[in-house]
Amino acid sequence: MSVDSAAVQKAYAASLGGLPYPVLADFHPKGEMSDSYGVYNEERGVSKRAIVIVDKQGIIRFHKIYDGELPEAKEILAEVKKVAGIE
Repeated sequence: MSVDSAAVQKAYAASLGGLPYPVLADFHPKGEMSDSYGVYNEERGVSKRAIVIVDKQGIIRFHKIYDGELPEAKEILAEVKKVAGIE
């Protein structure tokens, strides 16, 4: 999810060679969904770098904000496996 428009996200995905999943455009009203997850920075008009894993029932199973550091791929994969029940 990004507060960028759908057009900007499409161009970004294309620059990466395409993405195998959809990206939510949290563009209008800007940041509304990001704010509901507690990751919108209203002062800057952007969302913070964060990972939120939501299960099929819509329950948040993992939520972490990354302030300056990048997400650890192994940590995220482990969390996804937990939620999917494939530990």
